Order: sequence, then structure tokens, then C-alpha cells
Amino acid sequence: MIYRELLCPRDCYDTCRLVFSIEDNIVKDIKPSISFPTNGIACPKGIADHKRAYSSERILYPFINIDKNGNFRRIEWEEALDIIVGRLKELLSSKHSILFMDHAGNRGLITRHASRRLWNYLGVSRIDDSICDVNGAKALRLLYGSTYGIFPREMDSLRMVVVWGFNPFASAIHIFHKLLDIKKKGGFIVTIDVRYSETAEYSDLFIMPRPGSDGVLALGIARYLIENNMIDHSFINRYVYGFEEFSHYVSKYTLDYVERITSVPKYVITELAEEMYRRRPDVAIFIGYGVQRRIGGGDIVRAIASIPPLLGIHRGFFYSNTDGLPIDFDYIEGKYLGVPSRVISNQKVGEKLYEGEFRFVYIHLSNPVATLPNALKVLEGLKRRDVFVVVHDTHWSDTARIADIVLPAPTYLEKLDVVYSYWHNIVCINHPVIEPLGESLGEYHVMCEISKKLGIESDVCPSIDILLEKALGFETYKELMDNGCIELRPRPRDEYRTPTGRVELYSTIAEKEGLNPLPAVPIGEILRDDEFLLISSAIREYLHTQFEDVYGEIRPIVHINPEDARMLGIDNGDRIELYNSYGKAVLIAKISSKVPRRILWIPRGAKTLDGFRINIIVRDDIEPIGRGSVINSTIVKIRKVHKV
Repeated sequence: MIYRELLCPRDCYDTCRLVFSIEDNIVKDIKPSISFPTNGIACPKGIADHKRAYSSERILYPFINIDKNGNFRRIEWEEALDIIVGRLKELLSSKHSILFMDHAGNRGLITRHASRRLWNYLGVSRIDDSICDVNGAKALRLLYGSTYGIFPREMDSLRMVVVWGFNPFASAIHIFHKLLDIKKKGGFIVTIDVRYSETAEYSDLFIMPRPGSDGVLALGIARYLIENNMIDHSFINRYVYGFEEFSHYVSKYTLDYVERITSVPKYVITELAEEMYRRRPDVAIFIGYGVQRRIGGGDIVRAIASIPPLLGIHRGFFYSNTDGLPIDFDYIEGKYLGVPSRVISNQKVGEKLYEGEFRFVYIHLSNPVATLPNALKVLEGLKRRDVFVVVHDTHWSDTARIADIVLPAPTYLEKLDVVYSYWHNIVCINHPVIEPLGESLGEYHVMCEISKKLGIESDVCPSIDILLEKALGFETYKELMDNGCIELRPRPRDEYRTPTGRVELYSTIAEKEGLNPLPAVPIGEILRDDEFLLISSAIREYLHTQFEDVYGEIRPIVHINPEDARMLGIDNGDRIELYNSYGKAVLIAKISSKVPRRILWIPRGAKTLDGFRINIIVRDDIEPIGRGSVINSTIVKIRKVHKV
């Protein structure tokens, strides 16, 4: 038996180090590494990755869809590449009719970032990264200049953590275990969420504000701290810009007003504020992505992240730490190579596909049919007979099944890459632990083959060594090659890359861009009597639709409050139809007191009983701050179908 370690490159905070047991070029078992930061813990996804690698759903050879109806014929790589290049050559004179789509199915520097170089050189249309965390990221950049905050080693000294709109039990297992360690040492854990999550069960205090009113709660806490002189004046004078304007702005967020808007009792608000003040500076707020995927989500994050500087804490939050790593992403993605691309919002790509704006679509590291909002238009747009779709993937995803050309990609077990995290600061080089299955070829390799066939002689495809040396810097690259894994030095927590060089409670960038320089927080959706708010979030065994071939399809279950169910005559197990202007979805009702009145919760990526994904009814509006998703502001109505 041979043992090898790899860093998991999935779109996950933890980016675990895993130990692979290999015999006769077959992975027999996967266990978590005992090294930092994995510490002998792994999620159900990580320890099942070998099962997914050998799944019957693997794409092992190139295929062509012979009739646009899902009837595929195996072809050779050379033929597939010639067809792709022929189509591209026909359209390069109207390059905006070519659309490149990717996301974060694998977050390796080579797999994800370097494979963007060709498309950046060509200057074709591409989608942005707005489906995930951009609203909150933009908000933090308005405040702090960048998104990084607390790194894992700094969690050991914390005495209080507020987990806001985040369920690390399901989506960040190591953060969850660190929270448990903090609690064992006498720390105070608070969860603020719109449903009683698994993380909430382990918390000292659980707060359930009315959905969308989180920003009001945050500004109410800020007002209480300021009004009661529970702030660090010295810190504010040295590191904060716009305190006077902010202080005046939040003065209207009285306890009475905040309680009325959020439904959070005044005594709970004061308890939270006083605990934060008492335990400062060893306090951090962990801000989840769900809270910013809604209308006003950017301003909600601005309001939440305004609290730590009042308490005298440098970057007293965690959101995404990528900005804090010394990696030149612009170089490795080749953003300097060609003319700027036409960038299409993830939220509106379905509409543009449906309207026929594109003639060629190349997709990898993403399953847009199952993940993008307004999915019926995504699906119907990709199935148009005047659109040629190429999907390069490891598995037969929803999107691969409707493509014209399907190309086999290796899993991360089968290729060289360098992997980083957006939580910790460990970077590792992954060497393949098994040979590529079938005829799988890596994303960067295929981009380079297409480049050659297009006759491109520019610096689109340098060697991997050159890419990594320039992206990481020579000394870091050499250390990585010598040691396999290294711990990067994060940027200082007291560094603020704003125009004033301070935390901008009054944002000069927002003012310049025509946005409100202060957080204009929403009060939450106003629902009619027959309307419900639909929210979704991760469950532990799945990463979007990945791992359905291991754990089965994500169950089509929607959670509904007992009182709402009683009013509608719904019993456990009933089939109900959720519908709105985007479409309809038939699901199975589960009555649960963990969701409040007028809120429906469903696991992210669930497949409906009528064969679609839940995103067919998810709204595609754009949040002004960040230009990102508002999927958790989806409003639906309910119609009972019948019992299962």
C-alpha cells in the first residue's frame, strides 16, 4: 500500500489535507490528515472522493450529441478538438457571440485559474463570479479595502464568535470544530440565522431575526455600543474614517425600532452587544454567504462588518481570506493578454441564452443548468439548435447531458495542480495519485491544445513551472517545490486598502460609484398573505450537485413551519407545488419548527419531483452592491397537490 497526501480543491472553506491509500493504481481509502489545519477531521465528501472518481457517472471519453436529443456517440479527441476549433474560427470575428462559462468545481491554480488564459486572450464573452459571494465581498472592500479577516490560527485566542447567516456544521466542518473548542474553553458562541440550524443547536445564544432584517439588527447593535460609550475611541481616531457620519446615521436605530423590525427582543440585542464589549478584543463575527444572497445583501454585510472597528478590533470578522494571500491571480489568469472581455452576470445569463445572444458556449468546472437562477431559461437557451455547447467535465452532470460535445476531465486525484484555500493560508502542490481514467485530459491542457489549433503564438500557454513561479513569486515557488506544502504569510490585519487607508464606515468608494456611502439596510421582504420566502443552503454530504452519485439524489423535501402547514391543510409527506413567475416545482412537505412562519427551506441543489432543480423558480435579480445573486429573496406561493 502506498500513501499520498493531497489538498482537496473543492469549493469549500476547509480545503482539507487528505491521505490516500493506493494499491495497484487504485485508491482504496481516504482519511483526513492529522496535520494543520485538517487535524484528523474530514467531511463526508472528502472521504468519499475515491468513490466519486470510480463512479459509473464518470465521463471517460469524448462524445458528440448526434441529434441534440441526448443521443451520444463516442469520438476521438482529435475529432472533438477539430470540431470545436472549427466552430470557434467561424465566430471569432463576432467574439461576443462566444460565451465561456466556468465556476469553482475545482479551485486549483492550474485547473481553474490558468485555464482562463485562452478566453481572456480571445476577449470573448464570459460570465462573472456573481453567483457566490460577490455582494459581501464588495461590501467588505468598501469598508476595509479587501475581504480577508481572521485566519485559523487566530481563532485559538477568541472568547466569542458570532456566526451570522452561516452554518459551518454543514459547510465548514473545521470552523465548526474550532467553535466547539472555543466553547469548551469558556467562549461564548452566538448563531444568528433565519432557521434553527445544526450550528445553532451547539450555540450559547440563538437569534432568529425576521428574514432580511439582519442589517437593521447590526445597526441597532452599533447604535447601542455608541450610545452607551462601549467603543474604543483611540482605535476609532487612528483607524476609522467617517465615524461621526456613521454615528449620526445609526442614531435612528433605537432598541424599540430594531425590535419592531427584526422581532428580536430588546433584552437579547443588549445582551449580545454587552457580551461583545465585555469580551473584546477576542471577538469575531463569521459572516456567511447566505445572508448576502438577497436584496440589500451587500448593505447587510456592510452593517455587520461595521461592528468590530467600533470595539477596537482589526478585521474582527471572517468572510473570505483569498484577498489576504500573496498570489497574483491576474497573472495566472492572463488578464493582461488581450482586450477586456464582455462580462455577463450569472444572474442574467439564462435570459441572454434564451434570447439567442450566443452561438458557441464552452463550459467547465460548473453545472449551470443546476445552479444558476431562472434555470428554465438557462436550460432552454443551451438547448437551442443554433447554439453549440461544449462541456468539459468529470461526470455526466445536468449540463453535460444537453451538450453538443462532451469532453472527459480528470478528477483532482489524477492531475498536477497547486491548491489554496479561502479560509486558511496553506498552499500545497498536488501530484496525481493515480493515472487519469479513460482518456481524461486536464482543463489547462485542453485550452493549450485549442490554442495550438487556432494558431495562437502569444504567451497563452507557458509551462506550469513558469505560471506558478510568476503567480507565487520565485522564493515561495521554490519553497513549495522543496516542501510540497507551505504556509503563506497573510497580509497584516491592520492594513486597509481604502482611499483613506482606514476602515471607511463612510465609504468614499461607494460615494464615488454613486452608491450610498453608508449602509442603506433593508427591512426585509413584505409578503402578501399567500406568499412565502424560499431559502436554501448547503447540507453536509453534497457540494451543490456533486456527490449525488455517491449519496443519491438530494431529496426533494421542503421544510415548512407547523402553523403555516396547518393553515394550508398540509401534512407531512404531502406533495406541494411552489410557483412564481419563473416556473413551478413539485416537492414533498416536511413540517418543521426549525423554520419560522412564512419561510420555506430546501437543501441547495435539490431535484424536484418533476425532474428539474429547485433553481427553476429562483429569481434572477441583481443586488446593486456587488452585482450578485439575490436567490434568498425568492418569493413563492404554495399549492397542495396530493399525498405521496
